[in-house]
Amino acid sequence: MELALLLSFVQTLIKAHRISLRNGRLMICIAASAVSLYSLLFLAIVFSLRPAISHLITKSGMLLITSPTSADYPYLLLSIRENVGLFFALEWVFILLCSLCSILFSAMTIYASATVHGGKNLSTKDLAIAVARSWTRPLVTFFYIALFSNGYLFIVINLMIPLVLLRANIATVILCILAALLYTHLAVVWTLGFIVSVLEEDKSGLEALAKAGRLVRGRKAHGFALSLVIMVLSILMSQVVRLVSIRQSNGAYIVIGLVMLNSLWLVRMFGLMAYTVFYYECKNFHGEESNKLMVSLEYSKIPANAPLTTEELP
Repeated sequence: MELALLLSFVQTLIKAHRISLRNGRLMICIAASAVSLYSLLFLAIVFSLRPAISHLITKSGMLLITSPTSADYPYLLLSIRENVGLFFALEWVFILLCSLCSILFSAMTIYASATVHGGKNLSTKDLAIAVARSWTRPLVTFFYIALFSNGYLFIVINLMIPLVLLRANIATVILCILAALLYTHLAVVWTLGFIVSVLEEDKSGLEALAKAGRLVRGRKAHGFALSLVIMVLSILMSQVVRLVSIRQSNGAYIVIGLVMLNSLWLVRMFGLMAYTVFYYECKNFHGEESNKLMVSLEYSKIPANAPLTTEELP
């Protein structure tokens, strides 16, 4: 049983790798576009935050040596408050833009992977049309996933605070490990639900997540292993970059940040390819049809000079 699970898991990874080989030009185009946009966003937020942080540090230092009875004290407090507000506003803008980019490029990766997996070719133009027509479904599903994941994180943090205050180190480590394993298990349904919302025209939000929960029945171990591998790869990638970043200059830190951000995206991109293959394997496992691929895209390919039938005439 364990050997069959291992062979099935390895086969899923091999199929995901073949997707990038069958239509390498399209996958490279998606990866290059994502890397370029993420890099621009990262550089924009870094150079936007640097003056605000510098000004905040300067004003905080001046506040420490200023008497509360001084006339400059209220103005320093007001200036610090404005800088803190600007800092958090820029952070939220960065998070929002990165989330939108993640939804866009994730949907593009899933569409492209599904097309290649089905033995078809897809141009960049058709891919853009398909994503533009269906972007609301993955957006709604992403909202629910973010809501559930942040709620889960909030619960875990509140459980860890008493352990940290009591200095229960062993219990804290055990809780972290159990929380990470449970999160990995939940991520199977969340990721599969996002794929369902992209590929199935009538599913989004809670409905897509419910459909994913039904699809993963009987395949939970396979999905858990897949989610665990992606999580381990992401952690290893970030740790390697963190070790390299020790005792580096400010410019080197920016380059290392770019490398880490884009490396994590490439790992996620491969994970979405693997999960798309896993999605079709789950459908086949439950006896569902898997040949209905991108119906809206198929309809958009009708030639302009095609003759109208009698029913289509006004």
